[in-house]
Amino acid sequence: MGHTVIQVPVPALETVVRPHVLASRPGVKLPDDDVVCAHITLLGPFVDKTDVTAGLVTTIRQVFNDVHRFEFELTDFRGFADGLVYLAPEPAEPFKQLTERLVEAFPAWQPYGGQFDEVIPHLSLGTSLPAYEIMALLRKLPVEEVADRVTLTWWGDDEIANLEEFPLLAD
Repeated sequence: MGHTVIQVPVPALETVVRPHVLASRPGVKLPDDDVVCAHITLLGPFVDKTDVTAGLVTTIRQVFNDVHRFEFELTDFRGFADGLVYLAPEPAEPFKQLTERLVEAFPAWQPYGGQFDEVIPHLSLGTSLPAYEIMALLRKLPVEEVADRVTLTWWGDDEIANLEEFPLLAD
């Protein structure tokens, strides 16, 4: 079973996140280098891979056709009640605005399946990070990044793959 996710890749943290993703999905094929596992979800879970059509891609492209790239920082560790540890982007508002635009375009697809009342943009790190990884990450913070593209990524049990990429406008 799998689903697509519309996400902002965060390449600066790929070396931290990718090993955890692969460890949590033992049957998954190693993703190509162009797939960035470290990401901030804008809308997911989204459609099945078989439901990705030219019309759907065109609609997603229209959502982002006037969006400019933007800078953000990942500044500190936070956690959800279920034990998931994450890094919060600052500012969070551009991510929330993009999610709102996607929900407007795809009202049947609510963020995180409609499980939560509030959308909290975040980069998931997992539920059990070893202390040495936490210390290494703390030394890297804040992580400065530029949201310069959005991807439609397939997250399946046996494959992680970018299906489409949507570049954001340069300033």
